[in-house]
Amino acid sequence: MAYTDEQKRQHILELQAYLHGISHQSQLPHLIPDGVYGENTANAVRLFQQQNQLPPTGETDTATWNAIAQAYRQEVRPTVLHLRLFPTGITAYAPGDKGSAVFVIQGILQAIHSAFPAVPQVQSSGVYDTATKNAVQQFQELTPLPPSGTVDAATWNHLLAALRP
Repeated sequence: MAYTDEQKRQHILELQAYLHGISHQSQLPHLIPDGVYGENTANAVRLFQQQNQLPPTGETDTATWNAIAQAYRQEVRPTVLHLRLFPTGITAYAPGDKGSAVFVIQGILQAIHSAFPAVPQVQSSGVYDTATKNAVQQFQELTPLPPSGTVDAATWNHLLAALRP
């Protein structure tokens, strides 16, 4: 089956997102998903392969893809799926929102700042202000998420994954 360039890019973005998530629990470099299978991606794959007793080629064959996907599901997804912050009827937190959930979002942004220095520091106010929106948007730009500046369930999951030591 021949893939289009866009399909290849989407597969690479997915692989990079998995590696990015895994990097918060392992010694992998924090790979920024960009859809390009360049030297940084090859190095992250090679290190993953070495850590998981796979031939360290830097190429993503079926065995490597399956191992990366499994590691992501085991190490990243279980953590984020157990937390239910979004009440029924709320699809995202956005500028103008207030409350304890916004305090939590701001606390996560503060906690991940050292690992993600490009994400600006925010104050804990419980108000989803412009600074919070900008910090969320900057974080989203480091992931395969659209940089909307709002925290939906997908962004929440990525923020939680970034919290892992």
